[in-house]
Amino acid sequence: MFGVFILLPTLTGAALSLFSWDFFGAPRFVGLENYLRLGSDVAVLPALFVTLKFLAFGIVPTIVLGFALAVLVSANLPGMGALRFLYFVPIVVSVAVSGVLWATLYSPRQGPLSALLRTVGIAPPSWLSDSTWSVPALSVMMIWLALPVVILLYLAAVQRIPDDLYSAAALDGASAWRQLWSITWPSVMPTTVLVSVMQLLNFASANLDVTLIMTQGGPLYSTRSLALYAYETAFQKLDVG
Repeated sequence: MFGVFILLPTLTGAALSLFSWDFFGAPRFVGLENYLRLGSDVAVLPALFVTLKFLAFGIVPTIVLGFALAVLVSANLPGMGALRFLYFVPIVVSVAVSGVLWATLYSPRQGPLSALLRTVGIAPPSWLSDSTWSVPALSVMMIWLALPVVILLYLAAVQRIPDDLYSAAALDGASAWRQLWSITWPSVMPTTVLVSVMQLLNFASANLDVTLIMTQGGPLYSTRSLALYAYETAFQKLDVG
């Protein structure tokens, strides 16, 4: 399955980068010409900068929130049943439906987020049509989409920690906060490494779906990442290589 759906397409993509092809005619071998063109493309650096912004806004908050919510869920506190339901919602909702939902939330006139800001005397920005707020706004949505898997991974890691460690720490007078930072967090460090790599790949590529649905790379290309620019180059400009 990995070979068919991951390895083979990756190798095929690498091979196609050595050709000039528009989906219709026969591919024409051009060697490294596409890579030379890539280096002189003025749109690449801005798209790379946007991609780095998605990474900066998304990875650390996803890790921190995922870990915190996993700890809360594992503690079996009151109301955790509702939390379990909420963190599973992004798994069963498609990106397209999520896009419609978050576009409604971000609506500057009728959106509940903007209404909440008005109640406290703050003029809401145009979340998706303002180049200052567009990437942070989309990053929040992407964090919401990524959290379920992160929470499940951390939850599995937290539940593998022996209870004896917490009992011994409690006998030594360690507070719950001290146990969290001295036992729980170090114990889940391998999972943190895994989650970090997963989210690096996720925020570098998954922004294609979100930006294509919600902003189409706007406003003023402020949300056009490398993934979206690659999509536009291949399927709009018909320049596959």
